[in-house]
Amino acid sequence: MTTELQARVSEYGGLSIKERLLTRFIKSRNIVGKNWRGVLAKSDPFFNTKLGGDYLTSVAQAVSDSSRGNVDRIERVTIALEKVAGITPVPIV
Repeated sequence: MTTELQARVSEYGGLSIKERLLTRFIKSRNIVGKNWRGVLAKSDPFFNTKLGGDYLTSVAQAVSDSSRGNVDRIERVTIALEKVAGITPVPIV
């Protein structure tokens, strides 16, 4: 967990759903590797479309700036990436 997230946990007592999803996304992305976008596009036809590509970009931007990115998009990408990485997705809430 990054120092910024640790500070938020200390200050607010927990992470938001978006922050928890981004943490899971980063873990999955690290397992899949640098070509995570290509791997997702091969495994799920949705991510090989313009809209699917927009989802991937949105989530990648949210990693750098958590105020960006729609939580529903982050969830869709995270769950798909976890499946590719061999991680059993857990309930979000």
